[in-house]
Amino acid sequence: MGNSKKKSEVLTTLRQKAEELLNKKQQLESKSNFSKSETLRFIHELEVHQIELEMQNEELLLAKEQLKLSTEKYTELYDFAPFGYFTLSKEGKVIDVNLTGSTILGKERLKLGNSQFSFFVSDDTKNIFNLFLEKIYKSKDRESCEVNLLPNDKSVFYGYLTGLVSVDGEQCHITIVDITELKLAEFALRDKEKRHRDLLNNLDEGIVVHGLDTSIIISNPKASELLGLTEDEMKGKQSINSNWKFYDENNLPLPFEKYPVNQILTTKKSIKNFIVGVNRSLTNDTVLLLVNGFPIMNGSHEITEIVISFIDITEIKLMERELIKAKLQAESANKAKSSFLTNMSHEIRTPLNGIIGFTDLLMKTNLDNNQLEYTNIVNESAIILMDLINDVLDFSKIEAGKLELNIEEIDLFLLAHQVISLFKHQANLKNIDLILNIDKNVPQFIYADSVRLKQIIVNLIGNALKFTMIGKIQLDLHEITSSKGFSTINFSVKDTGIGIKHLNQKKIFHSFVQEDSSTTRNFGGTGLGLAISNQLLELMKSKLNLDSHYGKGSNFNFSIKFKKSSKDKNIKTPCKHQVEENMEFLVENLNQTKILIVEDNRINMLLAKKLIKKIIPNCIIFEACDGKEAIKLYKKEKLDIILMDIQMPKKNGFETTLEIRKLSHSENTPIIALTAGIFVEEKEKCLNSGMNDYISKPIIQADLEQILHKWVK
Repeated sequence: MGNSKKKSEVLTTLRQKAEELLNKKQQLESKSNFSKSETLRFIHELEVHQIELEMQNEELLLAKEQLKLSTEKYTELYDFAPFGYFTLSKEGKVIDVNLTGSTILGKERLKLGNSQFSFFVSDDTKNIFNLFLEKIYKSKDRESCEVNLLPNDKSVFYGYLTGLVSVDGEQCHITIVDITELKLAEFALRDKEKRHRDLLNNLDEGIVVHGLDTSIIISNPKASELLGLTEDEMKGKQSINSNWKFYDENNLPLPFEKYPVNQILTTKKSIKNFIVGVNRSLTNDTVLLLVNGFPIMNGSHEITEIVISFIDITEIKLMERELIKAKLQAESANKAKSSFLTNMSHEIRTPLNGIIGFTDLLMKTNLDNNQLEYTNIVNESAIILMDLINDVLDFSKIEAGKLELNIEEIDLFLLAHQVISLFKHQANLKNIDLILNIDKNVPQFIYADSVRLKQIIVNLIGNALKFTMIGKIQLDLHEITSSKGFSTINFSVKDTGIGIKHLNQKKIFHSFVQEDSSTTRNFGGTGLGLAISNQLLELMKSKLNLDSHYGKGSNFNFSIKFKKSSKDKNIKTPCKHQVEENMEFLVENLNQTKILIVEDNRINMLLAKKLIKKIIPNCIIFEACDGKEAIKLYKKEKLDIILMDIQMPKKNGFETTLEIRKLSHSENTPIIALTAGIFVEEKEKCLNSGMNDYISKPIIQADLEQILHKWVK
């Protein structure tokens, strides 16, 4: 406005001066009587004015050029601004629009003239726009709103509109800012929040968010349900609130500092699997909750919020208590079973001891062929029955997980020869070759459980002998690997027997299962031998392998890693004639030896006496039928050795031994247990009670000879 006024004033001045010059010229023409000097002055003035006019004309041209540049710059800024500019009439028609505005609406600029702006507004936001336009003209103040526009390309466009009425009040000027990305991000965030809220509300886990003052900021419906409060009651409630009644697992009030939220505030660490009981006043019951929680930290490692989650474990805990109760009952039943088996073992072994012992003695007397055959059958039947009892007891012990290995230094060569000797007579009767092959690299002395290792090999050779009618059975021992102090040895039992069908090869390792029903009829057995052997090998970190071809024979093998002994391999085991010489020496030097037999069973007492008299004919034997009588005899006589039964009336063998050991000089008298039990802990109990050694029933003469040789001075 200032520039236009200045330009008008300049033009008026120029016009006035031009008119003055024209008047002076006319005056000069009409008055020719001017002097020459006046005429020259007038001409000079005219020339000066002429120069001024030319200068002012140049200024006008320059101002015009600047105006043109300013207009172009304004137009460029107007058209290419990042926002849309619209001028609308009161009716909402487009009077003017910049290029950005036309681009937003997706229509040519010229075609937008007199178009209704509301045509480009979505139906759901059209009312918002109409109200916005109405408020602009009413309030005469700046107004704004958000609308969804519908460009020609059908894309989604969200705009933020700001409007202001013109000075004359007939038009309004509107700017449009593109907020599409912002709105889409807002919608995405809203959807995400909804998903999280739905997830939180549908979780079968209580979630509570606490502030620094322990007040509850957020909680889900499950949390309200588990704590017995409504969501409104939960909000803002602090841990110090008297409504909370928390208990520990033992149903004792939980100290305030032990509350989960307080623990996290104090330690700044998470808590895991913390069990707490909650007394719910509304339902008047108590639930057990498994609580987890963690702190949310800011950049300065300060707690801003605490998140607590919890689940109901009331039923799980009740079930756990029932399981513990059931477990205790099962353990009690298992103990009763073990006690029953121990008692049954003793009760069955006691008569078997007599049968095996006396038939063995009877076979060594003068019998005719028929008598010897019948007695041999009775003896073998009793031994088979004893083996069956051993298998059942072993299986029961393994099944209960209570069988443990007794690792000691053993002579592996002697053990292998002993096993072969056991079956030599039986193999000769069937005309089968029984071969032992020990590789030269196999160590002679190792650390192992000799009883269980022998049991496995005996089972395998016994089975092979049972199912082999012709040919041979071979026990092979060879070293697979050797390292510092350890040796892995492979044991293999090969036979030329009937073999096992491929489809039955896995089945035979199961308890009480044999290859087929005909096997039981033709060969007998319980089907426990291989199962027990395999389970014993598991304790030795090994397993039984089988390679069998039906009709051609079988190869059972296993490998065990043993610790080697430092003993030299060249140490020789005593030969048979050396043992006999030792026994002769024993008999000569043990005359008048005083031996006390403590045994409540008449038959076992008689058998023990007969066996001892066979070994030491001139010994002196004292008899006691119970523990009390044994203690009386010990106080009266100076005894060289005591053979002590375990299960007796009045005082058992353990109690009797403990009392004897309390007497003076009792440590010099060896006490040997006569036990019908085969469990390791029973044998250990014998040693712990003060006994020196033990003999398992049925008593074998060779074992008794070895014990007497070892302990009688």
